[in-house]
Amino acid sequence: MQKLGEKIWRLREEKGLSQEALAEKLEVSRQTVSNWENDRATPDAYKLKQLCEELGVSADVLLETGESDPVRQEKNYEPSKDDVNVVERRTNMRVLRIVLLAVFGITVALLLAIAIVLFALPEEKTQVVTSVFTLTPTMGGIILLVLAAVLIVAATVIILKRK
Repeated sequence: MQKLGEKIWRLREEKGLSQEALAEKLEVSRQTVSNWENDRATPDAYKLKQLCEELGVSADVLLETGESDPVRQEKNYEPSKDDVNVVERRTNMRVLRIVLLAVFGITVALLLAIAIVLFALPEEKTQVVTSVFTLTPTMGGIILLVLAAVLIVAATVIILKRK
C-alpha cells in the first residue's frame, strides 16, 4: 500500500522532474513538494488538480490508498442481511417517491384542467352564492392554480430530498 507522498515521489521521478522543477511548475516552494512527498502535508484541491496534470495521472490514481475492504474483494462475497436490508429500504424509498410524484402529477394535471374550464365559464351566469361570499369561476380557478403550485413545490421537495 503506497501513501500519497510515495506516489507523488515515484511519479515525479518517473517524469524525470526534480522537486524544484515540479515546484516551479506548480508555483509552490521546493519545501512544499518535499512536505507532500514525506506526508507532512497534503496538496489542497486546486494544487492536487495541477499536480495530477503535471504527473499525467488522474486524481483517482493518485489518491487511491489501496485500503479497500478485503472481505468485499473476495470472488464469492455474499452480502450480509444488513446490506440487503439497506438496499431494500433504498429501493422502497425510490418506489415510494415515484408513486408520490405520479400522484402529485396527476392531481396537478386535473387541477389545472378544472381551472382552465372555470376560467372559460362566463362569470355572470355561474356565480355560486354562499352564506359567506360569492365564488366566481375565476376565483375558483385561481384557488385551484394556487393548490396546483403547492403540489408542485411539494413534489420538488420530494425530488430534491436525498435521504
